[in-house]
Amino acid sequence: MGISYVQKQSKKNKTVLTIYIYPKDEINNQTLRDEFLSYWVAINKNSQTPVEMKPLFGKISNDKLNVHYIYSLFKNSMVEADFFNGIRSVEKNSLLAIYESGGWTFKIRISSDEMTNEQLLDLKQKAENYFSVLDIAATKTLPVNDSPDILLSPVVKRDSMMTKATIVAAEAKIEWLKNNSDIKDIMTGFNDMQIESEVYATEKMLEFYKTNKNNLEQTPETKKYFEDLIVISDNKLIKHYLYDKNMGVIDYPEGETYKTSYIEFKKNHRISEEIDDIYFKLFYILK
Repeated sequence: MGISYVQKQSKKNKTVLTIYIYPKDEINNQTLRDEFLSYWVAINKNSQTPVEMKPLFGKISNDKLNVHYIYSLFKNSMVEADFFNGIRSVEKNSLLAIYESGGWTFKIRISSDEMTNEQLLDLKQKAENYFSVLDIAATKTLPVNDSPDILLSPVVKRDSMMTKATIVAAEAKIEWLKNNSDIKDIMTGFNDMQIESEVYATEKMLEFYKTNKNNLEQTPETKKYFEDLIVISDNKLIKHYLYDKNMGVIDYPEGETYKTSYIEFKKNHRISEEIDDIYFKLFYILK
């Protein structure tokens, strides 16, 4: 369900608030990232100029639940009808927020001709309270007493090393999330935007490879993958690698500072593009 509210300050100045609420049958640890990146692609297709959407992270809480979310404040140009000129390009101040609200998708989208970022954030908070995001999340929480299932990419089945190493990484991520998350967090979502969980999973994957590289079958592609990962690790660039792999949609503020130098590092060391592939997802089927 999508509902839009329009406030017109004048014929040419207006603010549009759109709320999206709909149930889902499955949630995975990539859901927030995938939805954010999908929106970024879509809005760039419809904008007159390139749109930069810096991901930011937040949470809303009560004494029972934490709902984590990703949001961005950005400018985008839209074409609107104009009585005298037919059409005109208009720059909008905009906000997008996507919430991990249990078995529900909840999104807020605001575009305005004249609101400041502070006003956009204030309107977002009012919408969160008015629509009771925490109450929505409470109606369909995750089965936290069960471990999430693991979905493997078909690519990892090419050899036993890649399959087993990927399972080790997935299980390490489950372990990290279990040990470092409050029950209030994981009742509503995976809360998996923290780079430390990715670092832990990657390190455990590398440990497994180094221990078993002479005992398990591996194709040339798998050997190249781990050789590249070892080069990255030896140069202490795991966090930069993970920031790049996740297209910047991960909670690592320093990542943007090192983005250019890391890309140069990849080029100089002939790091394969496959290093950025996502090989597993953690998920729950929601009844």
